[in-house]
Amino acid sequence: MTTEIQLHDIALVPERTLGSPADDGLLHGRLTFGWDLLPADHEGAPADWLAHVRATPEREFRRLLLVCSFRPETPQARGAFRHASLALALTTPDPARRPVARLIDPGERTRPVAAGPGTGLSFTVATGLVDLGVERQPGVGPGREEWIVRGHGASQPDPQWEFRRLRRLPLVGDHPVAALVELVPGLVNTAEVLVAAELEHRSWGIRRYRARLGPTSRGITLSNGDRQPQPPGDAD
Repeated sequence: MTTEIQLHDIALVPERTLGSPADDGLLHGRLTFGWDLLPADHEGAPADWLAHVRATPEREFRRLLLVCSFRPETPQARGAFRHASLALALTTPDPARRPVARLIDPGERTRPVAAGPGTGLSFTVATGLVDLGVERQPGVGPGREEWIVRGHGASQPDPQWEFRRLRRLPLVGDHPVAALVELVPGLVNTAEVLVAAELEHRSWGIRRYRARLGPTSRGITLSNGDRQPQPPGDAD
């Protein structure tokens, strides 16, 4: 049984610059965000992630799923998404000891550029399941591929994903990403989330925004630190 990830509306705060329009206020209804935290061996985990976890039984992992959902412009909230980024800062109270995103997904998600009519992307986003499909009419070749989501920072404490539109593919809809986080035992592990976006306006040009996340999304508790670190030599 799966449970859908709950997406919540996130306000976009404009970056103030010289010449900013006076009525350039908060944007609502354009971006929703959600997340779920799962055990590393939860049903639906990628096979290579399970293999990594089983190969290091002395370490502790969590699987963090995140979804950004971009909505089309409306008369009340103008501008088309051009580019966006989702970044994590993995931390503990000890600055010298930080969790790391041992594996991330995707490293790169692509889209056929020269696809014909009727081609599109379909996503299923649910707890324990992130399914991406490419729908293509029979006989239509894939053409050249270009990335729409690109991940950086595997085995680092600061992973990041970029999202971009293509000429024939607007940046709209659900975009799921995930990280296999190796925790620091014995400490509270937290993922601080930062979301930023660029929107292109017909009259204002390109405007930059940051997302105003709520407390439960801005700082995600990955582990409360109950597990005590093993003394050296005690690991199997």
